[in-house]
Amino acid sequence: MTAFFTVMEKLITLFLYILIGYAIRKKNIVDEHFAGGLIKLLMNVCIPALVISTFQTQYSPELLKQGALIYVASLVIYAISIAIGVISAKAFKIDFASTGVWIFAVMFPNHCFMGWPVMSAIFGKEALFYAAFANLGFSTFAYTYGVYIISKHANHKGSYSLKDMLVTPVNISILIGIILFAKGISLPLSIGGAVSGLGNTTTPLAMIYCGMLLSTSSVRDVFGDKRVYAVSVLRLILIPMLVYFTAGIFIKDRLVYSVLVIGHSMPVAGFCALFAGEYGGDAVLASKFIFISTMLCIITIPLFAMLLLGS
Repeated sequence: MTAFFTVMEKLITLFLYILIGYAIRKKNIVDEHFAGGLIKLLMNVCIPALVISTFQTQYSPELLKQGALIYVASLVIYAISIAIGVISAKAFKIDFASTGVWIFAVMFPNHCFMGWPVMSAIFGKEALFYAAFANLGFSTFAYTYGVYIISKHANHKGSYSLKDMLVTPVNISILIGIILFAKGISLPLSIGGAVSGLGNTTTPLAMIYCGMLLSTSSVRDVFGDKRVYAVSVLRLILIPMLVYFTAGIFIKDRLVYSVLVIGHSMPVAGFCALFAGEYGGDAVLASKFIFISTMLCIITIPLFAMLLLGS
């Protein structure tokens, strides 16, 4: 029941953020230029700060070894998820302009904001360190292949080289975070507090952005789009079930295994809408995926939590 109530609390928080974004855009309190600036703020300041803050934990060789294990396992899962995304896009005959957002939505869970509180509630705070390395796997694929697949199917094309995809503020912050962790360097309280504070704004701002995008669609349009339910089945049931039945064969540490399963049972990542807005994808469709999958995960996440605790 702890997992159920944790998910409920986070869902209510998410929906409130989305509702605020919807209302301020609907009432013209802010305009589309504000949304564009919000993306840049998130991508260049808030998300990098969140990454660095995540790695501010005490170093030990065993933690690093287990962290490396969950990182590699996450890379494998995301690689398999690419195939699922590509095959399902063809199976459901998704149009070219929506294919990038579809594949991204299938691949990437809301690992940090939704996943971390649930993991902490179920398995304790020790799980969050492993979750940080799993999130590093997310970043490795999201800021490379994720950017590529959305920009490839963009409504308006940009010019994104391999260097553009790799040398980003987020990837640079990942490198800085790992170096600080490996060297056992803790940021001064004043700097660490600022970094943590900026990182904590990521989720509220990302969800407000989603709400602003949803303000351009009617309620009937959001709930009547069949694609959102297909993506939700893949994101909330198929992929976490594959992880649940296969990861345990290779990973014997129970906590690492549980973090992987719960992390990949989360709804569509909020970054789906952010990246779509930044790189020319269908940001409105991305927001629909996020909204519906987040609403439905109240059923699926507690089920996976009970499977892990009961097995």
